[in-house]
Amino acid sequence: MRKTFQIHFEWDIVYMRSEVREIAKKIGFGEVDQSRIVQSISELARNIIQHAEEGMITVELIEKDGRTGLFINVRDLGPGIPDIDELLRNVHTKTNKEKKGLSHVAMLMDDFRIQSDDTGTAVEVIKWLKKSEIISKK
Repeated sequence: MRKTFQIHFEWDIVYMRSEVREIAKKIGFGEVDQSRIVQSISELARNIIQHAEEGMITVELIEKDGRTGLFINVRDLGPGIPDIDELLRNVHTKTNKEKKGLSHVAMLMDDFRIQSDDTGTAVEVIKWLKKSEIISKK
């Protein structure tokens, strides 16, 4: 299961949110984790619109080391983040609104990676199914 969304405008986020919630539900995520995933993807999409104007978000089912999860890859075509090292040091603090948003994403998701250069920024996040969700899904 894989789906890619082009992000150009605010209304792209509205459509994507409902689609991603349905994908998360089909995979077996409970309502709380569905909300965490949707909140994270909304924040990442808003960053595309605010800082790059266009980009894409791909969501897909991932199975690795006996675990199942939702992998989200976000890429924009913006100018990049000038000091990515500082951002990474501060991703778990709330020193400003931009970092607060990425900090929130890092807190809500299980895995968080970010890379940036002058051709754009890429963020990869994963939310893993909890064992209790896998058991109740069967």
